[in-house]
Amino acid sequence: MRLKFILVHVGPIHKYPPAMAVLQTLSDFGYEVVLCTTDITEEVKNICDVRKIKVINIKANFETPKNQLDKLSKLIKLKKEIWKEIDLIYDESSVLWVFSDATLKHLGRKLLERKYVLHMFELSKEVYYHHKIPIISVNMKKYAQSALCVIQAEYNRSHISKIWWDLEKLPVVFPNKPYQKKEIRKYSSITDKTANLTIEKIKGRKIILYQGNLGGERPLENLIKAVDRLGNEYAFVVMSGSEDIYEHINSDNYFFIPYVSAPLHLEITSHAFIGVMSYVPVKNGYSKLNALYCAPNKIYEYSMFGIPMIGNDIPGLSNIFRSTNSGVCVEKFDEDSIVDAIAKIENEYTDMSFNSKKFYNDTNVNNRIKKIINEIVDS
Repeated sequence: MRLKFILVHVGPIHKYPPAMAVLQTLSDFGYEVVLCTTDITEEVKNICDVRKIKVINIKANFETPKNQLDKLSKLIKLKKEIWKEIDLIYDESSVLWVFSDATLKHLGRKLLERKYVLHMFELSKEVYYHHKIPIISVNMKKYAQSALCVIQAEYNRSHISKIWWDLEKLPVVFPNKPYQKKEIRKYSSITDKTANLTIEKIKGRKIILYQGNLGGERPLENLIKAVDRLGNEYAFVVMSGSEDIYEHINSDNYFFIPYVSAPLHLEITSHAFIGVMSYVPVKNGYSKLNALYCAPNKIYEYSMFGIPMIGNDIPGLSNIFRSTNSGVCVEKFDEDSIVDAIAKIENEYTDMSFNSKKFYNDTNVNNRIKKIINEIVDS
């Protein structure tokens, strides 16, 4: 029997590289693919049109709810709309590919009656319908045990969730490597005008780049100050859709580039000399282990261009950097240690750059999806 995959995602799917990778890779394999989502860009629509992927775009009201009751009411309404569409196309050949805990809680118990894959983006032992109403939670153990296959983004996360949810099989590790068929060359021309002006302004300097969200979990202040100490041979660049929370730092070597949509942001990445990551466990909607065993797509976006990396010393980064020699983890994330780490990369740049690119090439998304399909067929 030929499988039909119905991919379900609540939220802007273009912001989730693993979801986009699954969408396009299943299509490459020749499967019938249907995308059911609540937020789709013209670019994703075009990708689906070219590949003849049916798109079900469900309009959702994501305005800030007035209160907890309003939030739950919107969730229930969206749940009905999603199932109304799925029920029209679901048949015995169908497998639902459920992306993230956010989507799971919008599908509810009816999902247990269907064949599905549970693809987690973050590490959450418990998932709540609303963080202010912790007594109303999703029974993650039940949903994980009922899935044909459970997917996590990182090796340690797989083992942790296996224990949390008493799973017989270890969840498949599916890395956050973006789908990339069209090669973007090193030092690519930059389409975004604002970003291009910034990169032109610092042309000739060694760019140390951070790209991604900003906030308490991802502190950068010591990195910015460390690079400033090295003088104008270097420039620290932040590319983010978040507010520039570091504009108060008095540095001639710090530059901020507002959000550039994927994959055009990779044109800016291609100019980086070193890529940086910073993850500190904080209290939020996920387990604190989520940051400790981080699975950033930035690793693949940097390594795509053979860019060596710097990060704080946590297992999610150190396990990769130390096994591949593609970057340096800083045990004490202060200015002196960061300056030393930059010097180490400078001294070993050729080898680290080669190893970074090798790490990227050795990560085979196609093989991971084939493994998932085999688990589905065997279930």
